[in-house]
Amino acid sequence: MRILFKVLLLLLISQFTAFSQDHFQFKVYSHADFFNLITQETDTIFRLKDAFIRFDPQTDSLYFFKDSERGLLFKSTDTLTINIGLELENVHFEHQNDTDENVSVGFHHMIFNKEVQLINSSSFLFIHCIFNGALTIVNDGFKRPFLENLDSNYPNYDPEIHLLNNTIRQPLYLNIGEIENYSSIGMYVMENKFSLPDAKAQTEIMVNNIRETNIDDNQFHGKGFVNVFIDASNFTSVYRNQFNDFRVHLTKASWGNSQVYIFEENRFNQEVMLAVDNFSVNHVYRWDQWAEKTISTLGYNAYLVHLLTTGKNNSLGYEELFYSDTVFNNYSSSYKYQIEKSYKFEMQLLGQFYDFYKLQHDTDYANQVYTAFKNLETQRLKFLYKESPSFKGYFTWKINQFLRLFSAYGTEPARSIVFSLYVILAFAVVYLFFPNHWDSHGKNRIKDRFLFFHKYLRLNKGIHDVYMEGQAEEVHSYQSFRKVLDDHKDEVPSFFYRAAKPLLKWSTASTTIYSKILSRLDFLKGTWKETDSKVRGIKTALTIFIFVIALTYDLFIKVLNALMLSINTFTTLGFGEIPIKGLPRYLAIIQGFIGWFMLTIFSVSLISQLLN
Repeated sequence: MRILFKVLLLLLISQFTAFSQDHFQFKVYSHADFFNLITQETDTIFRLKDAFIRFDPQTDSLYFFKDSERGLLFKSTDTLTINIGLELENVHFEHQNDTDENVSVGFHHMIFNKEVQLINSSSFLFIHCIFNGALTIVNDGFKRPFLENLDSNYPNYDPEIHLLNNTIRQPLYLNIGEIENYSSIGMYVMENKFSLPDAKAQTEIMVNNIRETNIDDNQFHGKGFVNVFIDASNFTSVYRNQFNDFRVHLTKASWGNSQVYIFEENRFNQEVMLAVDNFSVNHVYRWDQWAEKTISTLGYNAYLVHLLTTGKNNSLGYEELFYSDTVFNNYSSSYKYQIEKSYKFEMQLLGQFYDFYKLQHDTDYANQVYTAFKNLETQRLKFLYKESPSFKGYFTWKINQFLRLFSAYGTEPARSIVFSLYVILAFAVVYLFFPNHWDSHGKNRIKDRFLFFHKYLRLNKGIHDVYMEGQAEEVHSYQSFRKVLDDHKDEVPSFFYRAAKPLLKWSTASTTIYSKILSRLDFLKGTWKETDSKVRGIKTALTIFIFVIALTYDLFIKVLNALMLSINTFTTLGFGEIPIKGLPRYLAIIQGFIGWFMLTIFSVSLISQLLN
């Protein structure tokens, strides 16, 4: 009977315990009474358990404020300093006023010089406060029925946790949520300034199975460590935080399902340690906020295990290694591609991001991630070659380096065109100083131009006459052709005579037109030596001006010939013929090989982008 009685008693106790959590009886205080209890406390720590703090319009006006679209209007901005520690367990605050929906109630303009602990408190608001002591918020003991009971018994109860516009000078430990049941709690850590004392200071924010999570617009100054663990919430935002020199460890777990997950416009000066178990098309990760700064948590853990199992850093345990800046910097600079397991995990993380951006049809970010992926591979190839030199290893490493420079590993075909233009221009400069078959004047072009003007200035002839003397052989051939046509037009069908005359005019047109233009420009009218001294200076200047124009034209033609030769060699290797002699002939062969190689890679890159 005694045993049966004990069993029944235990069952009744367990049932009462379960019932008490869902139908809890609270001690109820107004905000004014609550703070009076704190100020009257004679101990070094104020403790309160199982209480509900309601808003009383008659006594609590000191603690309310209006949020006029973030232009906060406070009833009182007097600073209240609390010099004792606070330990609040299962204490909930009504921070919505039923008389005015725009009025909120909470801790504002307060200085907490000692540690503040809130255990299983689902509703409170800290705004414009200063925490000189540690702030600990642990909320993992609730079940959904309990929160629903609070909501039904206290109409203005709002399950929201707010940390807004505060200055936090000691480590923050915040753990919100529970595993068994989805919670209706919303958490808002926004616009706070974290100024932690030293690099070993750790801020931890852990969220699990709650309604809404917002970690936005916070600033972290100095150095320290921020660990953010987020499981499911209906809406999650980690937005526009300035982490600066803080080391950040972000974990996005896959045990729950976040409907919307936003992580963008954050700023990091240090590498970001990431562990993302699942991606969804509804998630937002902006790659540019941490480009080239991602570290795989799994890869880093593999490195720490390597240090522990190989006997290195024997004086440090796992926790000390994990938070050591020296160990972390060594890993990020070299060991992430030297340790095989770490390298595999790093590639896995980048591969996850690549697939995620492809799923979202974000080609820009996908290409950036792919470039980071291949950069890490190139570092790995270099390390392997240094460890075990071989021609194959060296060639594979150098090919990767070339692909990075030439086309960003095939993600930027336009870059390959720009690089090809550089090669074409470089070889064109070389060809410029050597004669080729395409330039009929070759290296004598500039010399002939000097002789032409020298002759014009010395002889009592018009500039067009000097020009025509230079064209004498060509003109003579045309005149001979015309004489044959005229002398024998009756001996052949008239078709040949009539068809040849337009050809003759077309053949001599350029020479005739050029001669007429020069005749109009002829202002010397005699030799330069016999020119009147009063006008000699003007005519000299005009002659030099025409000479510079002609010389510019000659240089342009020479550059154009060199450029065309370079383009032809780069694209076709001269159709089997190389119209140049000497050393440049061998350079042309090398250029042709480079062109074949580059154009092949360009074609592959372009096709790859088209397929993507």
